[in-house]
Amino acid sequence: MRKLALAVTFVVTALAAHADQSALPHVLVTNDDGIDAPGIQALVEALKPAYRVTVCAPATEQTAVGHGITYRTPVQVEERPSSDGVKRFAIYAQPATCVRVGLSALTRDDPPVMVLSGINRGDNAGRSTWVSGTVAGAREGALYGLPGVAFSAQRPPGKEPDFAAAGRWARQVVGQLIAAGMPRAGELVKVDMPFPAGAARGVMVTRVGLQPALEERYEERPGPHGERLFVSVYREPAHDAPGTDVQALVDGYIAVTPLSLDQTDYRRLTDLGAIPWLPPAPAAAR
Repeated sequence: MRKLALAVTFVVTALAAHADQSALPHVLVTNDDGIDAPGIQALVEALKPAYRVTVCAPATEQTAVGHGITYRTPVQVEERPSSDGVKRFAIYAQPATCVRVGLSALTRDDPPVMVLSGINRGDNAGRSTWVSGTVAGAREGALYGLPGVAFSAQRPPGKEPDFAAAGRWARQVVGQLIAAGMPRAGELVKVDMPFPAGAARGVMVTRVGLQPALEERYEERPGPHGERLFVSVYREPAHDAPGTDVQALVDGYIAVTPLSLDQTDYRRLTDLGAIPWLPPAPAAAR
């Protein structure tokens, strides 16, 4: 009788826990460092107490791939074993593709309410915003009509981010954004954390910095068999204008930056409209 009572108690407790989990908001998490990276693990651990999490992340590192989409070849997906209630899918594709596969197929019967990307190993402030796979993952969610938030943590040379502290900040920022009704459906927010995240002086709302890198080029080096190889050489800007994401990090603040999906330069619409556009001259007779 005692064993039966214990078994019934276990079943009831399990059902209650499942019911509690079902009541939590469902979020899709991706990144560009790969599904096994410490940053995404820290983000998932930070989110689990308050959210149901499904991970749809690259099987391998996809840093700086931008908003690449795989559409000419089939995309391989592997579901990882899980013991913590989190579904994890390793997808052999770029972050934006991972999100597209996740939203359109893997979570179709249990749609998420938000897409979160990161935590990236290194910030994505300034011009890095354009090439970041982390930002692209969240942007794909916004293009799909969901709120998207991308998280990145600054990494000075020779050091690693404190991902546990960055995860706590990520959960706090997400909670405050949701409480404020942001980002709305189809909107995107980028969050960059200084090093170390645990010592952040606070949060600043910023714009994207456009300060050029101190060094950004390709350097030719000979390959082992005489090939011409070109290796990237990059040094990020040491500062930027006040109010930018780059300068916020320099000053020790977390940079929260709203990004627009509309890339139209409205300042030039009138100028372009004033050009008397003409058709090309007829082709010469052969």
